[in-house]
Amino acid sequence: MTTYHIITFGCQMNKNDSEYLAGMLEFNGSKPVDDPQAADILILNTCSVREKAERRVYGQLEKFNFLRKKNNPTQKIFLSGCMPAYSQDEIKKQVPFLDGFLSAEEARRYPPRRAAAQEAWVTIMQGCDNYCAYCIVPYVRGRERSRDAEEIVAEINAIDWRQREILFLLGQNVNSYSGKFQNNKISFPELLQIILRECPAVPRISFLTSHPKDMTEELIEVIAENEKIDREIHLPIQHGNDRILKLMNRGYTRQHYLELIAKIRARIPAAKISTDIIVGFPGETEAEFQDTYELVKRSGFFRVNTAGFSARTGTSAAKMEQLPQIVIDERLGRLNSLINSLKPVDK
Repeated sequence: MTTYHIITFGCQMNKNDSEYLAGMLEFNGSKPVDDPQAADILILNTCSVREKAERRVYGQLEKFNFLRKKNNPTQKIFLSGCMPAYSQDEIKKQVPFLDGFLSAEEARRYPPRRAAAQEAWVTIMQGCDNYCAYCIVPYVRGRERSRDAEEIVAEINAIDWRQREILFLLGQNVNSYSGKFQNNKISFPELLQIILRECPAVPRISFLTSHPKDMTEELIEVIAENEKIDREIHLPIQHGNDRILKLMNRGYTRQHYLELIAKIRARIPAAKISTDIIVGFPGETEAEFQDTYELVKRSGFFRVNTAGFSARTGTSAAKMEQLPQIVIDERLGRLNSLINSLKPVDK
């Protein structure tokens, strides 16, 4: 019997993909081992959202290739996830010793092997049609494809909920979900109501990720009326300046976003708004950065994830004039210092 080990980089959807990769391998007779060096098959499930994540993967590949030559020369090393979906030819040039690629999409034909965790992840849709200027996701995950509600419900009800605390519904933009239930098109709020009704064993529900331009009053109302839905709502703003938001192709303004979170808090007093911020987008001036800084300072976010801009080949932002890295790093440091100075706000 062969053995395998999977190392996962990136988001919750990648973690869910790894569960399906594990299921595919076990369906075909492999068993997991804790030590990556001892495995017959080593898989790195990758992320390509930022260049730093790719560099880390290349470093790990070099390390494990060195170790297998020394300790386990028959080991096979495979890559899965966003990197091979984006640049297989470049990967082959960088790491010619790689044994091949595995498709997470193909692995979804098999039952997943659920990770031992308090959370359970279920993907309700894949892909994105928004084409934000900085984002590689539409190129690696493709156009939006929504799963039908019956399939989602069956997967959720197959999970053992006795040791789990929360269900995460996953998608690049869950708010644009448009699957079917009983052959009728449904929205994301309607899907939530179906899950609440058809999956009573689920203790709590959350979802990632929402797009501000697609957050509807119907969705806010469904959250407000159902205590099972988690009160942390992740709503990435990405920037606090309208000119930069337009360059990013985000489809909303600073004022729209502020009015939206005010509406959420008015209807759901216990709401905890978390967000994502990109610092140093091409052409960002000091004054435009200050718009982001002031927005974070005044908005009472529960959690803020920050990142310096990372140009991704193939995106429109990669063709724009880039800021010096020293400027990006300095602004990012200032914003992170502000975030660390703010007391947690339970809103």
